[in-house]
Amino acid sequence: MPAVQVKKVVVVCFLEATKLSLEHLAAYRLELSQRASSPASPDLARQYGEIRRLRDYLQRCASAYQEVAELDLSPTDQGLLVAICRRAIDAIDHRLAGEQLIADDEKQWLQRKRQVLADWCVELAEKPLVELPMPRVSPVQTDSARALLARLQDKLFGDVAKRTKIRAPTAGINSVTAGVRSFADELAAVVTTEEDVVDPQAQYVPRSGFGLPSATEEPPPLLEAQQLRDPRLRSLAAMDLAALSRARIAKDYRIAAVMMASVLEAALLDHAIPRRAELNVTGTPDTWNMQDLLVQLMGEAFTPKDRSLAYHLFSARNLLRPGLQIVTPTVITLSSFEKLTDFVHRALYSMGFSNTPGAAGDPLAAHADDAPPAPLPDPN
Repeated sequence: MPAVQVKKVVVVCFLEATKLSLEHLAAYRLELSQRASSPASPDLARQYGEIRRLRDYLQRCASAYQEVAELDLSPTDQGLLVAICRRAIDAIDHRLAGEQLIADDEKQWLQRKRQVLADWCVELAEKPLVELPMPRVSPVQTDSARALLARLQDKLFGDVAKRTKIRAPTAGINSVTAGVRSFADELAAVVTTEEDVVDPQAQYVPRSGFGLPSATEEPPPLLEAQQLRDPRLRSLAAMDLAALSRARIAKDYRIAAVMMASVLEAALLDHAIPRRAELNVTGTPDTWNMQDLLVQLMGEAFTPKDRSLAYHLFSARNLLRPGLQIVTPTVITLSSFEKLTDFVHRALYSMGFSNTPGAAGDPLAAHADDAPPAPLPDPN
């Protein structure tokens, strides 16, 4: 690869990111050496040597007199530098999202540094992307890390809509199921009667059975799916509303909280997509911060207490991740679910999806209190 000309301040950012990865790798090697069942890995030692050599080279470039340095990197060092910068971005996100208070000027400096590293990651990225052999800084991928990964994939593999689809071969395969009718064939062969035909525009009504109480106990829906303009979001909201109704009837507040968060996100996207310029959001919706977007749309209706509710609501998907639940277990009680429901009603009202600002007509809102989802007690 020809030499890349970069400003000295960029070289300093590369050098700091390399030192950070070197510290993390040294700490990880020390941790593995203290485990009786973890043999020493030669890959870690080799990777440590390569990062250390790259650090020494960047130190020489940063100590040069010129304001613009020329980086003459091999393809291996270039891929390693991209992986180092990605880890530095994760570390910056972890620091910005931490509980420790950060001064405004330092916060702005960290954000600018993150943007510089991300832009140069995309500039230097080549196939294949290298991953450092140690655990991630944070178990949950941040929004900026997802946005950077999307930019890297667009550069290396092209637009996702234009990528070549890989299909499994269907000819020349001797299968033990050859000649056997598939489930789809059996389903297509079913003869429906007039009683089985359901109007697609009709409102979903849960049927009895599967241990569910009578359908007359179903609470009113949060919104009507027909209110959403985007057909994709309308279909997703219809399915989630049906699942939410079943969960509320069965008093499964854990699944109900997950479905309610999905319904609110669908309504939020449907309301925000036509207002991209007004809300100053860019990129694809999967890279947006839903909590910050909701704060903008609710405006003065968003109270300080709502920040905790919004965090728990948009984190409800973690309830379905056993790996997180065994570390930070969370339980959704009736009172906490009622509070989340009232917040969702007010959020939908502020976006014009509801005629009432609260959940006054909801039978579940009879005894709401301020308790957020509480962690389960430690079994130990």
